[in-house]
Amino acid sequence: MADKKSNPAMEFLLDVLRSDKSAVYKDAAEAAAKKKLKVFPIMWGKAKVILGHVKVAPRGQGKQAKAKAAKAKAKVAAPAKRGPGRPPKSAAAASFAGTIDSIIAAVKSGDQAKARYRSALAKIQAIIANALG
Repeated sequence: MADKKSNPAMEFLLDVLRSDKSAVYKDAAEAAAKKKLKVFPIMWGKAKVILGHVKVAPRGQGKQAKAKAAKAKAKVAAPAKRGPGRPPKSAAAASFAGTIDSIIAAVKSGDQAKARYRSALAKIQAIIANALG
């Protein structure tokens, strides 16, 4: 297997950081420009990570992973909220037990609601008829 060629600009940044731990990117970039090397801030950060000047959490264990785990835990603890005016799923399932009595009660309540809506529409129609003359 062939040896991987190293980037001279990265090697330069590593040398700068090895010689002075508290070096500043701006100074290193100016020195690299004098040597006609192009360096970028991301390279400076990577060089600090390589030399161990910056502590980095292993992949998948950072802030986002912790937030995702907390969100999943909260989701299990609390049931999902439904839209305004809608009962929770557990209450909706419990209200209909599947017996004949519950079916009859559901049909009667539907008929009563239909009668209320029909009377409201009749009142609205009468008001409109009076307004139009």
